[in-house]
Amino acid sequence: MKFTYLAKNSEGSITKGLIDAPDQAAAADALGKKSLTPISVKKEEGHGGLKRFSEFGTIPSSQKVMFSKQLATLIGAGIPISQSMHILEEQTENKRLKRAVTEITSDIEGGLSLSTAMEKQKNIFSPLYASMIKAGEVGGILDQTLEKVADEIEKEHELVAKIRGAMAYPSVILLAMLGVVIYMITNIVPQIGKVFTEMGGQLPATTRFLMATSRIVSSYGIFIFFGLVALFIFARRMIKTKPDVRYRWHQFLLKIPVIGKLMKKLNIARFTRTLGSLMSSGVTVLEAMEVSSDAIQNEVFKREIKQAAEKVKNGSELAEPLKNSRVFPIIVPQMISVGEETGTMDAILKKLAEFYEKEADNTVKNLSSLLEPIMMIIIGLGVGFIVISIITPIYQMTTLF
Repeated sequence: MKFTYLAKNSEGSITKGLIDAPDQAAAADALGKKSLTPISVKKEEGHGGLKRFSEFGTIPSSQKVMFSKQLATLIGAGIPISQSMHILEEQTENKRLKRAVTEITSDIEGGLSLSTAMEKQKNIFSPLYASMIKAGEVGGILDQTLEKVADEIEKEHELVAKIRGAMAYPSVILLAMLGVVIYMITNIVPQIGKVFTEMGGQLPATTRFLMATSRIVSSYGIFIFFGLVALFIFARRMIKTKPDVRYRWHQFLLKIPVIGKLMKKLNIARFTRTLGSLMSSGVTVLEAMEVSSDAIQNEVFKREIKQAAEKVKNGSELAEPLKNSRVFPIIVPQMISVGEETGTMDAILKKLAEFYEKEADNTVKNLSSLLEPIMMIIIGLGVGFIVISIITPIYQMTTLF
């Protein structure tokens, strides 16, 4: 279990933090071994109540950026890491991030390095983040590395925000269209069909189809909804837990027109930027490739990168295995080969990342302008079909008088 503590260090300064221990006495003993004199040791509260609930949710990228830049400024000013973390702990408003900072501070005061302490917070600080911090610690440029990490997070956030922004309008239109269609087939169509049937007329095929759809939706709509939700959850779980299923799903996504190209560009941009950032921070090629593969979410790209890493481990140049890749365009290994020959790999990778980020940005813009007319056509066809199915029996009613 965890205990919050207030203690005095050997210099007489007051520190606070979290510590793991089986009981309160063991927590006090552990503090003593860290040359800390306990003032108060209390069991941490809020694990089952509202306080714990308030720590759920994601941490906005802007807060991670601010945290990184503030920590870089404090370390650059010569303030010790533990003291810098205490300062940031007081300033952090996000509950989850504050909790993580508290635990990291406690680990640092317990003798761990900043990168090792961050590795324990995998849900907040990615392997890329921790690896770059480790490289900065080894190279003695931790403040510069933190600035670089902040820049990487900002660029990643901007790209994701553009994609979400491009998909927002079509998504709203699609939801509105579904709402209109459901309302018409569950409210309007049945009334018209009932009146027409009472008058002894024969409903057109399109109207009968809508009537059948209306009956199914009205009678089994709730079951259909929950069935689709259950199917979605099952499929998502299978994709998440089964690597082979995830590989085939990601392989299928890469083959979808336009969307597949966008996903390729995004993954190439992320890979080259991650690899370049790590190598410029002093991380070895093999370690950088391992972290880069973990940063990639697409299983097809992940496997290709890991296979390339194995060949690099056996003495191959990085460009060689990528030349036979099914997902990396030939320009990527060619540019990397130039970087390997000239010793400018990090700069070349940065240029590749910028190129593919611009390409992805252009694809997103094209996708947005392409989706809008497609959505309008789909809406027009859907509404037109329903209107014709409603107007046709109304027109036929006039012939019954």
